[in-house]
Amino acid sequence: MPSKVIAEGKRVARWKLEEVDELAKLIESHPVVAVFKLTGLRANLIHEIRRLLGDKAVLRVAKKTLFMKAVEKAGRPELAKLLDGIKEPIGFIFSKISAFKLKMILDKNRIPMHAKAGEKADMDVIIPEMNTGLPPGPILSDFGKLGIPTKIEGGQIWIAKDTLVAKRGDEISPMLASLLARLDIKAVLKGVEIERAYEDGVILTAEQLLIDLEKVKEELSSAHSTALALAIEIGYTTRETIEQILARAYLQARTLAIEAEIPSREIIKDVLLEAEKRALALKNAIKLGE
Repeated sequence: MPSKVIAEGKRVARWKLEEVDELAKLIESHPVVAVFKLTGLRANLIHEIRRLLGDKAVLRVAKKTLFMKAVEKAGRPELAKLLDGIKEPIGFIFSKISAFKLKMILDKNRIPMHAKAGEKADMDVIIPEMNTGLPPGPILSDFGKLGIPTKIEGGQIWIAKDTLVAKRGDEISPMLASLLARLDIKAVLKGVEIERAYEDGVILTAEQLLIDLEKVKEELSSAHSTALALAIEIGYTTRETIEQILARAYLQARTLAIEAEIPSREIIKDVLLEAEKRALALKNAIKLGE
């Protein structure tokens, strides 16, 4: 039995008070706080995510009521909005990196897991040519129904050739889920999905944290090209534009000098060629007028 102490007229377990203190310290020492739903997450997965985050963030599973008390203790009442409308058990991430970077790290490092019936494949699922190690029996009919060619060798079932059994986004049937588990083939990627995050006084939703990196790269590249062209056009000198500005100025000066027939060593040949073209044009015009 945990020891008891008196708090606000009620008997409260000491471990709860200690938990509130620890949560309050985490809130005070981390600028970003995120929440995620625990539903469907296995203990080994949470342990792996903790290891992955290292010293970048602290992952903590705690009761919502204790978190709310920690929010009050830390003097950060705005964090209470993170829990609005969430009824499922949740976990918390206290981060020293931005919520966007945190989400990208979590999304990039999702872990392959066995699929449950009804889940959608996160990748094309291929059963390779292999010795399944399974003895012939009723399971052969499952292979047949799923269109997987087999053969019997040495009293064991062999997959005759690589077979695509589900495309990315396909729903995994109960039969396929059972077979994939027996063959130790993983079809889904599991990880911590941030539900909401608090950063710089703003509550960010999962949708707002979702970044299309390829689209962002394209937009940045387009913006860079437009800014560079504008800077060159107005003659705004920077390390990136000075060479092109000077080249453009040289061409403009050269063209102007040729048109003005200013003799110089650099353009005299062009001036003479231009004069020759004009003389030839004049000669042809006189002949046409005779």
